[in-house]
Amino acid sequence: MFRRSRSPVLVAAVLMVSMGLRLAPWGQNRFLEDEALYAAWGLQIATGADPMLDGEPVDKPPLYPYVLAASFRLTGSTQGGRAAETAARLPSLLASVASVALVYALARALYPGQQDDGLPALAALLLALSPFDVLFASTAFTDPLLVALGLGALLAAARGRAGTAGLLAGLAAATKQQGLLFLPLVVAAGALGPGLRRGGLLRLGLGFALVAAAVLGWDAARVQRPGFWQQSLIAYGGLAPVQGEALAERGAAWLQLVGSFWTSPWVNGIAAAVLAAWIILAAAGRAPRPTRMDTVLGLFFLGYLALHWLLTFQVWDRYLLPLVPLAALLVARGVVTLARSLARAPGADRRGVGRAGVVAAGLAFAVGLAGPLVQATNSGLPVGGDHGAYDGIDALAAAIRAEAPAGSVLYHHWLGYHYRFYLHGAPLRLHWYPDVQDLVHDATVYRREQRYIAFPSFRDGSAAAEALQAAGMELLPAYETRRRDGTASFRLYRLAGP
Repeated sequence: MFRRSRSPVLVAAVLMVSMGLRLAPWGQNRFLEDEALYAAWGLQIATGADPMLDGEPVDKPPLYPYVLAASFRLTGSTQGGRAAETAARLPSLLASVASVALVYALARALYPGQQDDGLPALAALLLALSPFDVLFASTAFTDPLLVALGLGALLAAARGRAGTAGLLAGLAAATKQQGLLFLPLVVAAGALGPGLRRGGLLRLGLGFALVAAAVLGWDAARVQRPGFWQQSLIAYGGLAPVQGEALAERGAAWLQLVGSFWTSPWVNGIAAAVLAAWIILAAAGRAPRPTRMDTVLGLFFLGYLALHWLLTFQVWDRYLLPLVPLAALLVARGVVTLARSLARAPGADRRGVGRAGVVAAGLAFAVGLAGPLVQATNSGLPVGGDHGAYDGIDALAAAIRAEAPAGSVLYHHWLGYHYRFYLHGAPLRLHWYPDVQDLVHDATVYRREQRYIAFPSFRDGSAAAEALQAAGMELLPAYETRRRDGTASFRLYRLAGP
């Protein structure tokens, strides 16, 4: 099954399954706040309204907004709405499927002696079938592209292409600041192979420096201050050690997210048992000990997780996306190593037993993940993007475009990022009110304009409504949207009076 002549067919089949699973949830969900914001930046660039994002307090490196802008331009989707949603998701889809192929290639590069044992195919299959990874492929978050570029850097380092590794590591960091965390792993992958010999570290550093110089040059050329790095610290509130009383709760939350990589308790149990059995048998001398690369991958996994646990990172699922392919590699390594150990038993057909063990493990994972994958393809797991809160935001935006005359004012407190994306280019004045006093003042001063306000059902807009009514304004219902479960999601009102 795993002979090299069949490898292209096998990896093609895994990639087709990967693509099909990742396309299934498309169009089911609207954007969350950050997705809408990144897409709005991309539209600003694509339409030429603000190609350097001079008017934006950008808190991310520049690569991702420009990738989104390219997607908008290539697809001709520059007006916001559902078509632009699809264009904004394309980079994540392509990056997610590419990551599956990269894991296959990375397993071949890191463990050349196990190509015929099925390690590359099993690692790729485990990533392809991860419900966690599936659901992020239909988002417009930065993380899928970050992961693909980081894996590309690892692969280049493992193959001895230090300059390319540096460029790709730089592009990962230019996508999101967490890309910097890949650097130690990239250096280690090169050091354990041929990558950092004969000036390889210098070439890697030069490749990274070229991208870093371009990013810093872009940031320095922008009018908006502070730069993206300082702005990210402002927006995030900085990072600090976690208080002791919060460690247990945070640890449980992060571990729960790790468990959602494959969701199924049964599959998670198999994966944990495989790794534990490998360590125990290796310590007893009955299985090959982990290689230095295994140790590096394991330590990086644990260190990355510990860093997010011990520092005040928000417990957000997308932060752990870089660990999913590494977990797939380690679990596949454990399966293949145990299968090889069984094949060494007296009287065993070494080749047949080893391959049968890997095939059995792959089938067990596939069967165990059938249920979670059905849930994932129907957006039934609380991972990735929105799962119903923002249902109808696109319809609300379309209704506002149709209802509101040019020059109207639309008040908002919670929906600014969404309006900037879904109403991009609409001839409206968007006014963010920090408090009800500002809302009432502006609605009174600009009473000659048509005025609108919408309240999401998951926020309490009663204080704003009561303040407007107390100032003599009437809220006339103009439009209402509903979620997939039939409940109201947004209510649009036109203000009348005083």
